[in-house]
Amino acid sequence: MGEYKNEDKKCECWKCELKDKCQYKDKYQRLPRTAPGALGLCKKI
Repeated sequence: MGEYKNEDKKCECWKCELKDKCQYKDKYQRLPRTAPGALGLCKKI
């Protein structure tokens, strides 16, 4: 499948090659800061 780029900033963890070692996988904090309360912690942002 290749490297997941997250160009649309949707943080679809199930597509990402880092999902097995990402501590923010499927957590709300991973989303961009434009979402209320999110911290933008996804490594792909």
